[in-house]
Amino acid sequence: MTIEEYETEAEQIADRLMVTIEDVERYQDDIIASQSEFVDDVGHDQEDHPWQYWHWTGGIELAPDATITPEQAADRIAAVLEDEGWTAREPDLNEMGGEYAYDLPGGQDGDAWYVGIGFARRDVPAPQNVSITIVSPSTDRTASDS
Repeated sequence: MTIEEYETEAEQIADRLMVTIEDVERYQDDIIASQSEFVDDVGHDQEDHPWQYWHWTGGIELAPDATITPEQAADRIAAVLEDEGWTAREPDLNEMGGEYAYDLPGGQDGDAWYVGIGFARRDVPAPQNVSITIVSPSTDRTASDS
């Protein structure tokens, strides 16, 4: 697949996940970023190692009076991934929050899609945050350059 195809697919995944919490009260507008990034390969430049992936991030700040907690919002998002057949990694949880991580095979050479769902537990009125990170499998950058 080309990086453009991965971009489109990442946006579709993001839309499916964000809709699960569209009714949650927000403190401010969501912060969304999306970009192509090169795969790190120490000692090589981009011409020698042209692999890249699409990286999408979304930050959601819940209103202080939101009817659900950041963890409950993250659980809603995680349920969508589980229903779609994504494989859960061991969650990283602590008293301050945590992160759920999921993989879905779909790239070249066994590469997988990755979704991370982070959340922070803070005492109100501190901001209550949920974040989503989507990373595509890597692809050969030169396929889109030609």
